[in-house]
Amino acid sequence: MQAMPLLPLFQWFEATAVGTAVSKSTYLFPSIEVVHLLGLTLLLGAVLVINMRLLGLGMRRQSVPQVSEAMTPLFWTGVGTAILTGAVLFLAEAVKCYFNVAFAYKMTLLALALLFHITIHRKVRMSAAPSSAAAASVAIISLVLWFGVGIAGRWIGFI
Repeated sequence: MQAMPLLPLFQWFEATAVGTAVSKSTYLFPSIEVVHLLGLTLLLGAVLVINMRLLGLGMRRQSVPQVSEAMTPLFWTGVGTAILTGAVLFLAEAVKCYFNVAFAYKMTLLALALLFHITIHRKVRMSAAPSSAAAASVAIISLVLWFGVGIAGRWIGFI
């Protein structure tokens, strides 16, 4: 059985009403991109605060679970905003994304970062007293994954 190439699917995505409207508009794409970047900024800000606390570099009066609970709504608001606007931006340039290796890296890193955040990272950050080695390791992996998403996303425009 031969694998179906995905290019026709990506061409279909781009030909949708939303994809066509955004790609043909002078102002829609850049406006949506601004909101996308604001979502990413909110997400990365929350990730940074949580991970700095895991590294013992701030907010020491609050426990790691307290900081995590305070940042969780901001994190998920950022994730939701970035994914929703990212999907619309994708529809406008789906074929470009199909051929863009930075897009593939961004999507892979996004999946890994989300999976890591809701599993291992959550277990450590919700622990009453995580070991400093575990906390530091988890924080560094999280930062690399999430900032990798941002960096790969930025490179989409250059490749």
